[in-house]
Amino acid sequence: MNFEAYGKLILFGEHFVVYKAPALVGAVSASTTCKVEISDAEWSHGLLIEDNRPAIPGYKNDKAEEMLAASNIVIKHLGFDVTKKGIQFTLGGDLCCVSGIGASAAHCVSLARALADAMGK
Repeated sequence: MNFEAYGKLILFGEHFVVYKAPALVGAVSASTTCKVEISDAEWSHGLLIEDNRPAIPGYKNDKAEEMLAASNIVIKHLGFDVTKKGIQFTLGGDLCCVSGIGASAAHCVSLARALADAMGK
C-alpha cells in the first residue's frame, strides 16, 4: 500500500517557526508516496531505497546523504532495527524534488506512515 504526504509553499515569512512570526503558507496538490516492504527472510537485513520521484537535475545526488540520514531518523524513531531485519521502501508521486516545496518533509512523512502501517502501529 502506498502512503502519501503533500508539499507546501511558504509565500511570506520563511522563518516563521524560528521567530514565531506571521507567515503565509499554502499546500500544493502534488505529493510523495511511499511503499514499505519488510523482509521475512532470516538472513535479510539492511536498507534498500528506490527513489522514483521526479527531480531537478542533480538534486537527488546533492541531497543523498541528507535523505538517508532523515530516513534513518524516521526508521529509528519507529523502533525498526535494520541490523536485524531488511526493509525496502519505494518513493514515488508527482511532487518534484526541489528546494522550497517540502519534498524532504513529504518524504519523511510518507515513510513514517508507510513504515508504521507495515509494523502494525
